[in-house]
Amino acid sequence: MSHLITPEHIHEPQLSSIEIDTADCIATIGMLKSEDVFAPLMLLLKQIEKLIDKRIAVFVQRGLGEMHEISDYKFTEYGADIMEDEFPIIALANIVLKYEPFSIEEICFLKNKQIIISTAPTEFFTNEMVQLLHEKKITAVGINFLNIENSKIQETVNQLIEIFLAAQINRYSIHLNSLFLKSVYCYNGEICNREIAANAKVPWKDLVELCWNWN
Repeated sequence: MSHLITPEHIHEPQLSSIEIDTADCIATIGMLKSEDVFAPLMLLLKQIEKLIDKRIAVFVQRGLGEMHEISDYKFTEYGADIMEDEFPIIALANIVLKYEPFSIEEICFLKNKQIIISTAPTEFFTNEMVQLLHEKKITAVGINFLNIENSKIQETVNQLIEIFLAAQINRYSIHLNSLFLKSVYCYNGEICNREIAANAKVPWKDLVELCWNWN
């Protein structure tokens, strides 16, 4: 895997110059831009505002709302913080949202036990990608597995965020939620989607069993 881009191989000044205090936050959420100009927003402004009210910090990549005629300033009006690049956002967030699949470079920067929510075409994943997810014990959600309309994406993502935040309080109840069971394809680093596992040539594990055994 010597060809992979890792944090120590990239000179990113913002990674060392960020001075944002998240000590009073119970969680942090990052929202990344997608190259797809038709990509829907993962959260609405009102949903962001409600998260902020619950002491959940939200970091938005600059220009995320351009195609939706939402300025960076508008996001800040609703309480979000704007950041220029994706890697500092990944470094700060507990949960990272991106409509398009995460690139290999972004996966390299994920933190241990981070949660990511995106679309996740089964043919997109390589063995290197899933090995990184495994090593970092990532929990990953593919909203495409839910077969929902674009108009329902924000509501669904908001519900998924609530599930993960609730899991911090009562983690053993998470296996009862059908939204979680249908959308999670990687759980604490274990691939639990048969097609992804087959394409990447890695073992597949049953999500319900993994939830029961969570400790």
